[in-house]
Order: sequence, then structure tokens, then C-alpha cells
Amino acid sequence: MKKITALAAAAFITLSLAATATAAPSPTEDTHIWLSVTRTTTDGVSYTGDIWLDCPGIQDSGHPHRESACTDLDAADGDLDALPGRTEANCWVGISRVVATAHGTYEGREVHWERTYESECDLILATGQLFAF
Repeated sequence: MKKITALAAAAFITLSLAATATAAPSPTEDTHIWLSVTRTTTDGVSYTGDIWLDCPGIQDSGHPHRESACTDLDAADGDLDALPGRTEANCWVGISRVVATAHGTYEGREVHWERTYESECDLILATGQLFAF
């Protein structure tokens, strides 16, 4: 009887340790950032576009380039000044000033960012698809 009890106890301890070792790590917090772009034309007219970016998120959650914007954010570890940007850009003509802002969280860390660019091209080259909406 003692052998059975000892074997049962050993089996219980082994299973308990295995369950502990394979427990999933705590999930990282999602990214949820409110993006805004104010474009001012050469005629002095300004208009603003806003959109949420959620990473991970559902494909049709709003941002037209969500997947590449999330990939770029991950590559920069949430630092918008370190985004990979682009080497080429298709730009809107007639834009003389662009102000881009981002507020929210990246994997649980607060994000508060704002930059002014002289053109749409400068914005795209610096930030890639993040503000392409």
C-alpha cells in the first residue's frame, strides 16, 4: 500500500510541476492609439482626419493599413520617432503643412506624440503607413 501511495504522490507532484512549467505567460497589453492628421492646403484650408489603431485587432476595425502600421509600431517598439518609415511616397499635392498626433497605449505604455511636417511626403517618409488614412 505504501508503494501505491508513494507512486500516486510522485505522479501528482510531476503533473503539478508540468502544469506550472507549461502555464501560459501573462498576455501583453494590446495597442490602442488614437491617430490624428491635420493637413493644411497651400490655400490655407485645414482638415483633420482621425482614426483608431488597434493591434492586434480585427481587420476591419478602421485603419486601412492596420497590419503594416502595427508591424511598423512593433519594429519601433512603440517609439513613433523610431518608425521605419518609407524610402518612397505617393503624396498629395497642394499640402503645405501636416500635423500628426498619436495618443493612447502601446502594449500598456502610454503614448503621447505630435510632429509637424512640411508636406504629406515628409509625413509618409517618416511614418510609413501609420498616418496613411
